[in-house]
Amino acid sequence: MNKLYENKIDSWAGTLAQQRQGNQEDNKAIMAYALRVVIFNLIVTLTTFGIGALFGVFSTTAVALIASGSLRIFTGGYHCANPLTCLALTVGLFTLCGKVAVQASAVMDFSQIVIFLSITMSLALLFIAKNAPVDIPNKPVKLERRPRLKKMGINVWILWVIILGILMTISFNSYKEIIVAIGLGLANQTFSISGILKNQR
Repeated sequence: MNKLYENKIDSWAGTLAQQRQGNQEDNKAIMAYALRVVIFNLIVTLTTFGIGALFGVFSTTAVALIASGSLRIFTGGYHCANPLTCLALTVGLFTLCGKVAVQASAVMDFSQIVIFLSITMSLALLFIAKNAPVDIPNKPVKLERRPRLKKMGINVWILWVIILGILMTISFNSYKEIIVAIGLGLANQTFSISGILKNQR
């Protein structure tokens, strides 16, 4: 099964490489890597959404994953040692975020959520400015790309601040679970770039 999958990836990569200028072998390697990343992330996302739905927390699980993932694209962060660990950790962590968002929002009032979000967003901005983008040892981010990625990370942070502000203004009680889920998702990515966890590869 794995051999069939790898052969299919190589076939797609070869087809895509022919459409690009330059060294075909280099292009094929780049395309193969990109396809693996896209397919794996799609599997992780769909599995997480599916498990969230199974546990009755699809919307909060999905929102937490989207909030965390949107920031992670530009800020990097901790990477698991292998894909299966990544899949299991992502599914478990964001399903838990979805459950916690539902349960916590039922007992937290407006002021408590504001405090939670204020701490989360302040720490997120601090670690984006200080550490982002966080790369992995064998795939370091090129020096010239780092300022742009950091800027994009800050822009995503600003976008979520605006979204949270709008949701809390137009109908706090209606979007309470979603607001907490966004906060938990961003808190997860903040922890990932905090420097507490060290990438091993």
